[in-house]
Amino acid sequence: MYTDEAATLRADMQLSVPDAVLDIHSYPIPQYTDVEHQTWATLIANQQAVLPGRLCHAFLEGIEKVGFPCDRIPSLVEISDKIEALSGWKLTRVSGIVPDEDFFKLLAQRIFPSTDFIRKPDEIGYTPAPDMFHDLLGHAPLLVHPRFAAFFEAFGKAGVRAFELDHPAKVWLPRLYWYTVEFGLIQEANGLHIFGAGIASSPQEVMFSLSDQTRKHAFDIEKVAETAYDIWHMQEDLFVIESFDALEDDFSKWTAKHGLN
Repeated sequence: MYTDEAATLRADMQLSVPDAVLDIHSYPIPQYTDVEHQTWATLIANQQAVLPGRLCHAFLEGIEKVGFPCDRIPSLVEISDKIEALSGWKLTRVSGIVPDEDFFKLLAQRIFPSTDFIRKPDEIGYTPAPDMFHDLLGHAPLLVHPRFAAFFEAFGKAGVRAFELDHPAKVWLPRLYWYTVEFGLIQEANGLHIFGAGIASSPQEVMFSLSDQTRKHAFDIEKVAETAYDIWHMQEDLFVIESFDALEDDFSKWTAKHGLN
């Protein structure tokens, strides 16, 4: 789900929900090559080198609960079954970026869309479109956290409502998504930590996000909703939430204020 400067990318890559396999068990598991498995292993190793001490507690706990293999690409079924047993969320297979309206509908049903392809070896440092490493390592860990999962479901329902009403929130919600789900930071008792998937799945973003090169703003949901973003560069402006409870509470009040309940 991308907006603003990503409009061209979305137009080239988006698909409709009918392309999604809602029952992940009905889709054949891809046969990955040795090179693809090695790419996954390299990506995991790269993240293991930079994530300790920088990810938030809930994210680290989620990684442990989901249990990603280090030496092979896991199937979507394997990860989906683990997530569903822990939180009721599950994965569905898609072939690329999902249009916003359909994305919201999936989230409202506690379904997260994931690709099942891995980036090429020469894209290990950066890939402009999300692959399964981003989708799984970046998003799956927080799907098993109760408060974040509740926020994510409410987010999807608000998005569905925004499209039903043709509401300005059709523009605001993707920005909220970007600065929380993808590039969010959280202030914890032992310091500032990462919870955004776009940061967690990129070694460069991990180091950059917590450096003095970024401007870190206290989370103000109205300000976030008005802040455009650029997917083509390192993120220089980031927003810091106080807790997942506070994020869920702020979002609930915001949706009520704007008639999205």
